[in-house]
Amino acid sequence: MREKKFTQIIKWLSLVMGLLLTLQTYAFTNFIARDGDQLKDGKKIFRFVSVNTPNINGHYDGYKNTNPESGYIYDPIELSYEMETYFKDMVQMGVTVIRTWGITVEDGSGEFEALVSGPYSYNETAFRRIDKMLELCNKYNIRVILCLVKENKFWGSTASFSRLYGGKDYYEDPVVKDGFKHLLKTMASRENYFTGIEYKDDKAILAWEFGNEVPNSKGFWIAEMADYLKSIDPNHLIADPRRANGVQAMREIVEDVMKNCPKIDIVKTRQYPNYRNSVAELWDECKGKRPMIIDEFQRLDGFKEVLEEICNTGTSGGLLWSLMKPQYKGGIGGHALFHSYSWGGSRWPGFGSGEYFNERENLMLIRKYGYKIRGLEVPPLPAPMDAPFLYENLRSDAIALKWRCSSGARYYIVERATTPNGPWENISGDFDISYNLYFYPMFTDSSVVSGESYYYRVVGKNESGLSPFSNVIGPIRPQIRMIMDNLQDFSLTYSRTPNLRISSESWPRLRQTEEDFFQAERIKGTDSGEIIYKAGSLRWIEVILFSNETDNLSIQYSLDGNVWRSLPEGSLLKTYRESYPSQISKNIDNPVHKFNYHVPAFPANTMFVKIVTGNDYADNTFPWIARVHIGYTGTLKTTNE
Repeated sequence: MREKKFTQIIKWLSLVMGLLLTLQTYAFTNFIARDGDQLKDGKKIFRFVSVNTPNINGHYDGYKNTNPESGYIYDPIELSYEMETYFKDMVQMGVTVIRTWGITVEDGSGEFEALVSGPYSYNETAFRRIDKMLELCNKYNIRVILCLVKENKFWGSTASFSRLYGGKDYYEDPVVKDGFKHLLKTMASRENYFTGIEYKDDKAILAWEFGNEVPNSKGFWIAEMADYLKSIDPNHLIADPRRANGVQAMREIVEDVMKNCPKIDIVKTRQYPNYRNSVAELWDECKGKRPMIIDEFQRLDGFKEVLEEICNTGTSGGLLWSLMKPQYKGGIGGHALFHSYSWGGSRWPGFGSGEYFNERENLMLIRKYGYKIRGLEVPPLPAPMDAPFLYENLRSDAIALKWRCSSGARYYIVERATTPNGPWENISGDFDISYNLYFYPMFTDSSVVSGESYYYRVVGKNESGLSPFSNVIGPIRPQIRMIMDNLQDFSLTYSRTPNLRISSESWPRLRQTEEDFFQAERIKGTDSGEIIYKAGSLRWIEVILFSNETDNLSIQYSLDGNVWRSLPEGSLLKTYRESYPSQISKNIDNPVHKFNYHVPAFPANTMFVKIVTGNDYADNTFPWIARVHIGYTGTLKTTNE
């Protein structure tokens, strides 16, 4: 009898769980539909201010090159964490729509794992990344515009797709077009691995977009593909994949859509610093004909004005370019997709290193107008959501900490104790991690006493409160102290020559590196520059720099600060990474190489170390010293003392 009852209970619980999962899976009631020049969610007009998420299903520019030990193939656990944290960030922002580059195409580079792996063949692992994204879209009530094969070279392209089918014209060759139609059919009929829903039946998909930046002259191809896709998926809208840069281009595209491409539901345009259009004038070309969205915008000036115009016209929505996702391995990842002032990627909720493009201010404006366009009051910013995860100490001789972040945390507080249960001491203050990237330690404790035992924990913070505390690690018994000098200034150095300065121009110049925000560099046409560090006893040093040539930096040591000596033979280890082409342009935008100079052990009683830049009186400023890590005992003597 008891066994029968137990069985009935299990069946009932299974039924309830199944119903709950079904409700979660089908989060949306309606497909988004077109009604004249407006989008509709049922009977309600649907409008949005949201974000592009170009790297949600994979990597971003330079990932393999900046984090080579990780390779380029995402572990499913890593990607699931990063994706879900990404969505938690967007929920805090009030995001309701994302646009993403969904389709990668094999291009022979080995830099990514492509979804389109060959003619009429697809990579299941890459497909499951899209499956996971759609599952989370339903879970967090966020719709997606799914952009397919891109015109540019990033993660494969129309040219790469064409080569898989014989290398003929992408837009005209029947074999290539048949290959693309096969992709459309495969996408529409794909059964989601996680939800069991076919893509054509998934209400989370707002619209299909055949590609990114399809030439304006390809209306005939767009019409053919739209007719085909609507025949196999009548549920979803189709966004015109062309980019209307300016009023005249918008007029021509709208006329072509009305005359030749009736199955196209949405037209698009963009707002970037290099082309400044009036949103109101662009909307005038679409009014009464088709819904219009600003599918990408990022401007250093006029940012708020663009948002105001989107809200005050009949424009259906605007999408910031772009939002980057957190990193499973710790930290917040790359600073900017493509590393450019005008179209850099943002990181929620905004950090100090993003001040140059108003990262925090602009993200808060996206949040404000995302609610305003829906006629809603902006709710208070929530406190950070999840507890950070603190990894085990990264070094055996010193304290070097790294952690996975908490959604919504702008700062972190590192706490230390001598027992696992406290009492806990705040040793960091409100600590901005945005200058300490995921392939380095994020925090070092330079106040430890050698041989003592310590425990650590971390908590996230923003203006609304604290996250839950992280896990506790320890006991850790450091033998030395460690500092990381990311050269925001010279405050950690003992002295320097006056011809060295701190440059903050790294982003436009070091477009593909991601490693640095500042550099110490020699003023052009002057003698070599010198930086000196001093401590009770220096144990090791690591210098990370960028240069156009080898061996233009040297390291010397001294016991007393008067007599300087060259390093003993074999005590300097040097690694080198050659400059590499930007994945988006396939050009070496900045032909500089990355060097790592490492001295694992200084001679006994070393108190001073001198870093000497080369290229005396040269007409450039190489090398650029990006970061210095030092292990020492005693006290670090600095310019602040």
